[in-house]
Amino acid sequence: MTLTPTADLTHTGLAATEVTDQASRHAPTSPETDEVADANGAGALGGAVEAGGAVEISGTAEASAPVATLTGAGRRHVYEIDVVRVLTFVAVIGVHATGGTIDGSGYVGNAVLNLLHFTREAFFVLTGFVLVHSYADRPPRGPRLRSFWARRLLLVGVPYAAWTAVYGAAAVGSRTRDDGVLGGVRQYFGLLFSGNAHYHLYFLLVSLQIYLALPVLLALVRRARHHLALLLAGSAALEAAILVAIQYGPPRDGVLGWLQEYCHVLLPTYLFWVLLGGVAAARLDRIRGWVDRHRRLVPAIVLAGAVAAQLWYAVSIHHGRSPAFAASVFQPIMIVWGTAVVVGLFAAGRWWAARRTQGSRTDRLLRLGSELSFGVYLVHPLFVDSLVKVLPDRIPAPLSTLLVVAAALAGSAVLVWLARRTPLSLPVTGRPRLRRAATRPAPAGPA
Repeated sequence: MTLTPTADLTHTGLAATEVTDQASRHAPTSPETDEVADANGAGALGGAVEAGGAVEISGTAEASAPVATLTGAGRRHVYEIDVVRVLTFVAVIGVHATGGTIDGSGYVGNAVLNLLHFTREAFFVLTGFVLVHSYADRPPRGPRLRSFWARRLLLVGVPYAAWTAVYGAAAVGSRTRDDGVLGGVRQYFGLLFSGNAHYHLYFLLVSLQIYLALPVLLALVRRARHHLALLLAGSAALEAAILVAIQYGPPRDGVLGWLQEYCHVLLPTYLFWVLLGGVAAARLDRIRGWVDRHRRLVPAIVLAGAVAAQLWYAVSIHHGRSPAFAASVFQPIMIVWGTAVVVGLFAAGRWWAARRTQGSRTDRLLRLGSELSFGVYLVHPLFVDSLVKVLPDRIPAPLSTLLVVAAALAGSAVLVWLARRTPLSLPVTGRPRLRRAATRPAPAGPA
């Protein structure tokens, strides 16, 4: 008897608006999208697996559609992405733990937070990568596209609505006491449409927008396939303009004011990163070759990006900005730093893929991390928020930060592991319930 998921899909990747300094310190970055399952239903986030020459994408009708035209890599599982995802996800918890244990006005703590803010960008890169890798050669249209949207609404929309109720319970309850049931209902839907029930739920709202825009994303990458560098350059310029407006623009009224207030939950704010992931999927073989040829250059790129980010941070403070403001995830320098870190993470994944032993302990651990990641993303603020109220007063940072990360990761993983085996699996973890199946054991290798 083995436990196998009936259908799997995930979003890894992993903040409230940084309009205030406190929100900036807590800005998360989270789980991503499409999960691909192996022939036995055992899921692994974001990628395709080889199964006797075919691939299966759980929850979709296009189970065996190859992606060879643009990717040039067929639909084989991209093991590098497993490493990128897991490392980034651990850093997400690090962002929230650091934000809750440092002095909000301190220089050093915010400098660390400044470097950890790459997580948001990395997860949107993962989202774009997985979608293009999975669907570039056979874009879903008509009924298949509607099926794609319905599936994503189920696996993202349901947990989003459920966790908005959980994290927004205090606000809804207070409004209900003041204005009655109707006021409470209005408060809930206000949180639902704003993504502000808690600092990490923005990602689910943006993910739904990305799913809706999937045909546009695929068309952009396909039509610009001979000019992908130009596509990235243009989107990077647009990203820089958006970030400057968010971070340094004057307060606006009307539509512009609305866009400024809700920038953290709108897809255009993250479009460059989604396109970067899509272009990476379209040129996967070339990127792998470049990384293999420039192993010694990659650490220098990451170091240069870190230096640039910290110089921007220091100069911003020198010109009178607060450390929390200078460390905001919406600083334009994140285009440089986020891109550099993604290169470094992919190189780490490349190193792992070349040395990976199927069925090894590390291999199984990465698979488990992918299996639990989205649920842990949804759950972990319950642990982080509780721990940061207690530990920093008793144990100084950075030890308290490390303890919060370890405890939140372990507690969330156990809770999600248990929830996956109950009828509450879908709303709690964003994934279907694991059911017992009297089938032969799944292979030891990861999906």
